[in-house]
Order: sequence, then structure tokens, then C-alpha cells
Amino acid sequence: MDSAALSTPPFSPGARTQSQNPGKCLVLELWHIGDATMMTPVLEGLLAEGAQVFVACKATTRLLLEEDYPQVRWIIFDAPWTVFYGKYRLWRWPWRELWRVWRAMRSERFDVAVSGRSDPRDHLMMWLAGIPRRVGFRTRYSLWFLNEPLPEPPAEKHRVEDWWTIQRQVSPTAPTLPPRLGAEAALKERFRERFARDGRPVLALHCGARIAVRRWPERYLRELITKLRSEFDFQLALYPDVDGYGQDLVVLADHVLSGLTLGELKASLSHARLLIANDSGLGHVAAALGVPVATLFGTGEPSKFRPFSPDSLVIMRDICPYRPCLDYCHFPEAYCLTQLSPAIVLRELRTYLQHHPYFTRRGETLLGTAPSGS
Repeated sequence: MDSAALSTPPFSPGARTQSQNPGKCLVLELWHIGDATMMTPVLEGLLAEGAQVFVACKATTRLLLEEDYPQVRWIIFDAPWTVFYGKYRLWRWPWRELWRVWRAMRSERFDVAVSGRSDPRDHLMMWLAGIPRRVGFRTRYSLWFLNEPLPEPPAEKHRVEDWWTIQRQVSPTAPTLPPRLGAEAALKERFRERFARDGRPVLALHCGARIAVRRWPERYLRELITKLRSEFDFQLALYPDVDGYGQDLVVLADHVLSGLTLGELKASLSHARLLIANDSGLGHVAAALGVPVATLFGTGEPSKFRPFSPDSLVIMRDICPYRPCLDYCHFPEAYCLTQLSPAIVLRELRTYLQHHPYFTRRGETLLGTAPSGS
């Protein structure tokens, strides 16, 4: 991973050069916890400038972020277009809820609204709310709704960098920072004590993903963990998906962490020395906690959606002419994942772990220390 590509860029102000409080700001991030995590830099930047910040988001985003960002106020909205299937069945949309959210936005009399997506639905909501400054990435359908449109970002730019671009337009003197999350101290201590009983470094494994075509096969995960166990010494913390995907791997785990609250998820994950995961929200959460992530990529685009950390690893086979298909696979199976064999992943991870200060081959002396909860 090229760490330079993930560094904070030099400040390059646009038309606004005076340091100023941007006022009462609405940030729209209506999708899932990975997207919410990548949005946190703009919260940090706006709050640093003294802005009053509101976020329109799912309830899970509030649960994920409110402890770290207590100054933020929340407008909870489960947007009907964020589901994977049936998003345009308009007769099923919660029109009363849409009306409630629109009224709530108008009543707050925001000074500025921002969206990090090239999404005319976000831009329409900003326009309907009557917000004077409406900042976002232009699309062919958005020019009526945005009055500070920005050029659509290049596909190779990370989503975090997209948020930096939005932030500079609104508040050019605000700091550009990476995503950041923390964990409740009492919960961290509880999991520190649990992992300390073993003493070996914690390798975390998240099996699932919100969308099935992002999931590496369970039988591959079983083979990978079995071979890693034979070579490296670690305790395995298994995070099965909420629908049960990954339960077949329970027999391989030292800890099975299911049914957790988002606070418990962050606290437990903060002790991992490495997370192995599919292209899913948990990888972004881990990276924001300072945990290295090895991500198994298939249909997605790593340059845009990899965990934002120089310590992270992307493992993939770029064999499909349609990639990135962004979860709408053209084939009966996601060959980009089913042809990513355990042998390929093991080779990549072996090289990575051999240079990792906390993981050693069996029989060798540990170079680092056991998890400390730091």
C-alpha cells in the first residue's frame, strides 16, 4: 500500500481564503457505517472551525458516532433508496417520513448543506430544505439543486479525499484529517481483560458483508485460517455476520463475538493487531480505530473504498472486465472472489505478517508485546 496516497494533502484554498465559521451546517450521509466512518473528517474539520453541525443519517450512524462527536446533532432518516433491492418502488417509500424529515430540515434554517456523493437525491433534499449554500459534486441531474457545484471527483480518488474537497469549499482553513473513531474506556477494559488471559496477539476475522457478492466463500476462510494457524501464533476473534454467515468457522475461533452493540464492536476491535475482512463497513471502522486491515476485494474499487490507512493491505484478483461493477455482478457468481484462492491470500498475508511486529511464526520469540488496549 502506498502510504503517500493516504497522507493529508497540502492546503490549497479556493475562492474563500478568510478563516470563518461556516455557520449552521447540515451534512448528509444517508448510507451505512463504512460510509459514515469515511465522513468523519468533515465533522472534525467543521467543528474545529466552530460550526454548528447536524448530520442527516441512519440511526446506526448516530450510534456509531455520537460518543466521539457529542457536539453533533442528528436528523435520523432511513432513506428508501439506500436498500439494495426495490429502491425505486416509489409506492413503498415512507412518504410521511420524507415529509417529516423535509420539515425538520427547513425548520432548522441551515446556512450550508453538504453531500460527499454525486447523488441528485441528496441534492434535491438540500434544495427542498431551502438551504442557502448547497455544496456537492455535480451530476447531469443536480445543476438545478446545487448552487456551489464541484466537478465530479476522479474514480481513483478515495471517498475520504472527496470529503476533504467538500470541506475545503465550505471552510478552506479547516484541517483535513483522516477518519477517527474511539471506544468507550470501560468497554475497552472489559475486552482487554478478556484477551489478556490468552496473551497472544489478536487476529480478528469478519466474515460477512452487507451484499452477498462481496463475501469471500466460507470454505476459503476456513482453509486460510487453518493454514495461518499452522504458521503463526495468535488468538482468533471471529465476528460472524448478523445473518449467521461465518458460523461454520466457530470451531476455529478463540473468541466468537456476535450480537454486539456498536460500542462493544468498537471496543473489542480496538484490541486487534490485524483485521481480515471483506469489502465491508467494519474494515473502515477498524482503520479509524487505528487497526491494520487486510481487505479481500472483489466487485468494489479499492482506490475509492479501501480502508483509509497506510498500514492496510488490499488483496484482490483484477480478472473481470466489468470490475468495478459495484455489487451488480454480470455473472452467476463473483469470479473476482471465487477465483481469489486461499493460496493467493495466504501468500499475501504471510508476507505482510512476517513484517508485522506482533505476529511471529510458531516457535519464534515475540518481537512486540501482547495487546495493551492502547
